[in-house]
Amino acid sequence: MDFTVVVPLVAAAAVAACTFGDGRSSPNAAPTAATTAAPAAALVISAPGDSAVAHRGDAHAGLRVLIAGDLLPHRPMLSEPLQIASALAPLHALFASADAVVANYETATGSVGAARERALVYGVDPAWMDAVAGSGVTALTLANNHACDLGTAGLTATIDAARGNVVGLGADREDPWKARTIAEKNGRRVCAVAWTTFVNDAGSACERSDALALAPLGRRGTERAAQAIRDARASGCDVTIAIAHGGLEYEPQARPMRAQAYAIAEAGADAVVLHHPHVPSPIVVAETSDGRRVPIFESIGNLVSNQGESWTTAYPPMQADHRIVYLNGWTRAGVVAELDIDVEGPTPALTFGYHVVWTDNEHLADKANKTPRIAARVLDPVADAAITAKLGRDRKLGPLLASPCWMESSRSICR
Repeated sequence: MDFTVVVPLVAAAAVAACTFGDGRSSPNAAPTAATTAAPAAALVISAPGDSAVAHRGDAHAGLRVLIAGDLLPHRPMLSEPLQIASALAPLHALFASADAVVANYETATGSVGAARERALVYGVDPAWMDAVAGSGVTALTLANNHACDLGTAGLTATIDAARGNVVGLGADREDPWKARTIAEKNGRRVCAVAWTTFVNDAGSACERSDALALAPLGRRGTERAAQAIRDARASGCDVTIAIAHGGLEYEPQARPMRAQAYAIAEAGADAVVLHHPHVPSPIVVAETSDGRRVPIFESIGNLVSNQGESWTTAYPPMQADHRIVYLNGWTRAGVVAELDIDVEGPTPALTFGYHVVWTDNEHLADKANKTPRIAARVLDPVADAAITAKLGRDRKLGPLLASPCWMESSRSICR
């Protein structure tokens, strides 16, 4: 069944995103159709605007899907199951309000070993995934640049850990590209397809594995991902969400990754969610050639990590060198995309918005403590005014906090 968005279409604007109070559009808005390298029909990017912002009621009707960012098992702060469970505990109420909660499993499964203990290689015990699932996460994207950190054995162990625990997306022994159902109601299925654009272990047997959904940036990779979206629609998915991993770290989403996202929207995805940069970016809305309006969350950043551990409101949110990660405040702010799907009508209808989450980190309170308290929570625009004021002044990413799509700020949703 085709998916429709029941809202009057906004007059075409060349480039824009969720609009802000002073009429500005996102400084990292989408490239125009003429500049995208994607193998798809031309897209017009338009803004939701005030006419496309609705008051968010408290009643939960239909299906609610939350899609969150990267779970990073930094050693030793977040590498143990009890640590990640504690870090996610403040989000239990938000997660419990949804029918499906998706996050990114930014690691492999298995032992890193003493020889690589200090390397940027991630590996966790299967119990770590158990703890994530116990925190209310119902699906995990397994395809990302760290998926092959422990080789094919680590990827296989990740796939095995997900079975019977969460819905694994983007990695599977039989078909990693197959759309998986993440929520269902009244016979309507919400499906997700996930992939990564690269892995760190380039050229390895794991990268070449048929068990990992890999779609490098460029025409060939984009077409592979687009075909998976078309297959999902053909298989009976009523709503198809695309979740992709790629871009440049610590920067607003890169143009090639955005081009792939727009091609995926044109191929039939009803929402596109991106992660990897470790900092969030504002939303854009793609109007496809068949008249659909598709929200693209260009980067949802981190959900839980130890990045930005030394940032305080005394510092600018991003340093001149954004890769001074411990002083990059935006690595502590993440987006949880919310998709609310009305399944009562003849065709499903989508409204969307996002929650901003903030990671508290007690590293500065006791630098000698190797395992400081780390906890992710919903950012409060009033109680956290000092944080939001500082982040909001950032030229590149600050518009995220001025958008009507931020639910805690406006109590509205976009459509």
